[in-house]
Amino acid sequence: MSDSLQITRFTTEYSPEQDRIRMVIETAEGEKRVIWLTYRLLNRLIEAMVKALEQETSGVPESSNLQGFSQERARQKQVQEPPVLAEQNTPEWLVNRVDLTVSPEKLDIVLFKDEERASLPMPRMNARQWLGIVRQLFTVAQWHSEHWPSWIAQPNTAPKQVVH
Repeated sequence: MSDSLQITRFTTEYSPEQDRIRMVIETAEGEKRVIWLTYRLLNRLIEAMVKALEQETSGVPESSNLQGFSQERARQKQVQEPPVLAEQNTPEWLVNRVDLTVSPEKLDIVLFKDEERASLPMPRMNARQWLGIVRQLFTVAQWHSEHWPSWIAQPNTAPKQVVH
């Protein structure tokens, strides 16, 4: 496949059976895929995303507090949507490479499996929301990461296995 799938909606969840993060994605055309992300690959992506977001306040006094306020604002603006559900024959693939392109407006994530790829443009607010979701799933999975900054707070409630 030479064209990139353009992700419009997705659901992110932890699979205890696979010990991986599962994204069920949907395109504007209604195509669906199940995309698996490993702990190792996620750690690299998280580190890069956090670094990109922290550049917003680089060199500013109290930058950690500003990041915390921005993260909390993103969490409060998060809207619960119906989950993207995989059907019985939904194609699945394990991501073997992730590219991240940073701009002032958004973070563009491209997930690769060999020649296949799926593009996920994330405005910075959405990137913060997704990082919060992934942080909750790390807690569910009992995974540790040294890449989580203090401004992405631990969830206050008992974590769920599926977060939309």
